[in-house]
Amino acid sequence: MPKITRKSALLAVLLVCLLFLPPFNGFLRQGIFLVEDYFDDRPEQSALFIGNSRTFYHNMPAMVRTIADSAGYTKKLHIEMAANPGVSLGFHLKNEHTQKLLSQKWDHVVLQVLSSDQYSAEQSPQAWQDATSLIRQVQDHGSIPAMFVTWRYTDRCVKNAGMPTAEAKAFAPSGYANMHTNIQEQHAHLAASTGVDLVNVGLVWEALQSQPLRFSLYDDCNHPSIYGSYIAALMFYSYFSGNDVKNVTFKPDEISSEDAEMLKQAVSRDGQTNASN
Repeated sequence: MPKITRKSALLAVLLVCLLFLPPFNGFLRQGIFLVEDYFDDRPEQSALFIGNSRTFYHNMPAMVRTIADSAGYTKKLHIEMAANPGVSLGFHLKNEHTQKLLSQKWDHVVLQVLSSDQYSAEQSPQAWQDATSLIRQVQDHGSIPAMFVTWRYTDRCVKNAGMPTAEAKAFAPSGYANMHTNIQEQHAHLAASTGVDLVNVGLVWEALQSQPLRFSLYDDCNHPSIYGSYIAALMFYSYFSGNDVKNVTFKPDEISSEDAEMLKQAVSRDGQTNASN
């Protein structure tokens, strides 16, 4: 029987994808990951991301894996995601698919609160109760929970683009600065009461917003641009690995080498992960 090499297996998967799968649907990259993992003897580290569009924009969780591999991380990251547009953590508490994933053993489970639930302290107290419930569930399964601390809305955009449509009028731009403060305070309270780790992307985001930039961190008034998602992915690599991001060589094609270096420096300088475990 002829010996199957890593190269020949990869070529076989690529050929099948090119012949039978429609282009640009993500299956090609997933197929490559599956074959690479089969021949990768590094110990595995697993993570589940639970959230909504702020999590899945630009396939950020998969970017974490690519970043880790480019930096020579000694572990093989296995990452999955349960993220639906515009849904809350309360949705995930009741969702059969999410609960099935949560029943599995993960090293890390990352939770992201719906943006509209973070506009003000009075906006949605239920969101933080739901976050607490999910954190306890994750801890009971022996996994380490972490919060993806996100960012405020912006008015440097086409009016209400990307905003929660049903409630857009309720979110006045005058409250956006206070939204950042509320996000930070609510997550700090959550960490103090539950011991959950915080991956504070919003802190780096806000620091960058105070600087003159050649690009926008926002895709619209709410969602991240590729630059914003790259920041988040860098921070999650640093959190999962405990490593600085200076050795990361991967950058999305849309980001120049100069801008990628600046973003890595910002994460190294301002990035905070409150890791209690």
